[in-house]
Amino acid sequence: MADAQTFPVPAFTRLRKHEHDSTHICVVLSGGFTEHETSGWRDVGPGTLRVSGAARHDIDFSSHGAECLVIESIDFTLRTPALRFFDYEPRLEKIARAIHSAEHQTDPESTILIEDLTCELLAQIWRRIDGKPAHTPSWLSEIRDRIHDDRSFASVESLARDARVHRVHLARAFHDHYGTSVTRYIRSVRARRALSLIISNAAGLSQIAARAGYSDQSHLTREIRTMTGKTPGALRSMLHPFKTA
Repeated sequence: MADAQTFPVPAFTRLRKHEHDSTHICVVLSGGFTEHETSGWRDVGPGTLRVSGAARHDIDFSSHGAECLVIESIDFTLRTPALRFFDYEPRLEKIARAIHSAEHQTDPESTILIEDLTCELLAQIWRRIDGKPAHTPSWLSEIRDRIHDDRSFASVESLARDARVHRVHLARAFHDHYGTSVTRYIRSVRARRALSLIISNAAGLSQIAARAGYSDQSHLTREIRTMTGKTPGALRSMLHPFKTA
């Protein structure tokens, strides 16, 4: 999984031969800097996203310093992008700020959310690099909304049927726009819903399993252990020792 961290940088900081060992993304959340390119110095302001393979560069930060979200350890399917800047784009910035917000949370739900958001950000970056339309079709956005709203978690076949598209087309389009499979996303949304209930609700785990859309408590336990490495009971005990499973 990619590693996302926010770094505050003091005003007038100068970095010379600053080095990254692998593909990485930097999103300027506030402040800014100038970076040396082959053609000279480039001004980089709030909302700008920078993507690059392994690199060594010179950077001068502004009088306001900067706060930057840096994402490293990225699997770009063996593709190494050349240095690329994306000036302010509302969707890219919205995803980056959501990652930044989740990064400051310590609950297991946020860890899964960061992974989902990072997958979407990478998918959207590659669409732009490949020259594909940035806009997500309305039918695909509606399917993702349904996954979030529908407690019964319909099958891929039924989602495709309701959208009047072939299931293979749905699978490809979903992965292309959101960076993960439909089934993996359904599992993630269901797990996040369950983790929220486990942390905030005193109900028994069998009740939480039913409310979150699992077939039974055993199903809940298997999925949460797979995604977090811990059972629901263990997570609840760690976060709320006074609650029992």
